[in-house]
Amino acid sequence: MNILHFSNNAPRRSGLFEATKDQIKAERANGINSQMAFYEQEKVSKDWIDDGWLRVVDWDWAKNAEILVAHRGFPGEVLKNFPNTKKIMVVHGTADFLILDEIISDAERQNINIHINLINSTDASVAVNAHDYGIYKNYDKDNKLNLIHDAIDTDKFSLKGYSHPYLNHPQIIYADSLRTNKNPAHIIWAMPEIFKTVPSARLTIFGLKLTSILTWRNLILRSAGQKLNSMIENVQLETTELRPYYRGADILYNGNFSGIPSRVEMEAMACGCQIISANGDFTKFHFKAYDIKSIANAFCECWEYIKKDPKKARQEARRYALKHFSMSKKVKNEYVPLYHKVLEDKK
Repeated sequence: MNILHFSNNAPRRSGLFEATKDQIKAERANGINSQMAFYEQEKVSKDWIDDGWLRVVDWDWAKNAEILVAHRGFPGEVLKNFPNTKKIMVVHGTADFLILDEIISDAERQNINIHINLINSTDASVAVNAHDYGIYKNYDKDNKLNLIHDAIDTDKFSLKGYSHPYLNHPQIIYADSLRTNKNPAHIIWAMPEIFKTVPSARLTIFGLKLTSILTWRNLILRSAGQKLNSMIENVQLETTELRPYYRGADILYNGNFSGIPSRVEMEAMACGCQIISANGDFTKFHFKAYDIKSIANAFCECWEYIKKDPKKARQEARRYALKHFSMSKKVKNEYVPLYHKVLEDKK
């Protein structure tokens, strides 16, 4: 079986790119000739290679494909040249972020509408979490939308390997990319509440854009007496490697107000981190979105749980990730059957 995936070009900066790469790796392990093309670039330099194994192909590789899979979208030229090739849309764009983006841009950007079009114009579509599945199901005219949860390479993200030696514990981290629907502001503001109960706690922040640093500088350093700054161990910009920091931390804060597990939550759990989140059955520890006292309470509850048996808590997080977030299992048990179903469809 030959499959061509269309992704964005954003190694180490986009969960969409990394998820597509993990899916291709797992598909190849299942005997599928799976390739990646960039949605934005028709031709890619032959020198371009990611992680020492992934070489991106040009759009014309689509002539070999039995199925085209969009993670970002399909180039118009590809749709024109290969109208009869089976097509699947994997909807990575979370509905909450897309509708906020449309509102903020006064509908200049209409990505949620584009996703609705792709859901209904392809042979099958996939939502990557239950939250989005429930929303996008409202627009699924022909009952072609499937739920296959987002997943990661759980061999790459594991308990084994170097662990960063934080100076303080419990160490809570924020590690997600900045979006309209997720940022570290509320965990920063919750630190004084956390301090009242756990004065040894510290926060480390990852993933800030250099262009946004003035916002975070003011947010932290302009607090009275710089008390917020004293409660933060590290502030980091975007980085290409998070595994040691996951392994060394105790708790990861899910800054997505919807509570869905983004890629960093899955990665952190695979590396042994417990999660506090506004929602989601992947963790026991929940807070009310944007409520700093509730965030502090969830942190303290989680830390009390970890303290009882730290090793057990790390292994428990890892087991959940292996069961629910393994891309290898998702491909074998869910994507491959979907591919066969689409190919067998006579339409």
